[in-house]
Amino acid sequence: SYGGRRSPTAIWLMESEEQSRPEWRRALPEIVSDRVTLRELRHSDAATLYRAVCLPEIVRHTWPPPPTLEATERFIEWTWAKRTTGEYIGFGIVPRGNVDIAGLFELRPLQPGFFRVELGFFLDPAWWGRTG
Repeated sequence: SYGGRRSPTAIWLMESEEQSRPEWRRALPEIVSDRVTLRELRHSDAATLYRAVCLPEIVRHTWPPPPTLEATERFIEWTWAKRTTGEYIGFGIVPRGNVDIAGLFELRPLQPGFFRVELGFFLDPAWWGRTG
């Protein structure tokens, strides 16, 4: 909770939309809280991402996983390309004190300018129920 204030993410999205080419289309910021960091996906995330999306606990609730590690690498590159065109925002979820991602948080526009979005996320089951 932010005590009635807007969250850093909401402020960032609103400020970005006021510019002619939103800042997030050039590069996603790191959004840091006391529990996690949201950051842009990196090539080095591919193996961790692939392992997580192939887990039965994740597969049952999401899209079919990429068939190979190489396909996961291409997915990461796709996220960068779609971000630059304003069609996708995808953050890796990094728990505090870790360097590897534990999940993915994504926004896909349903209307131009992210006026309405579809939100998707998953978190590796190893992190389910953790509070710190």
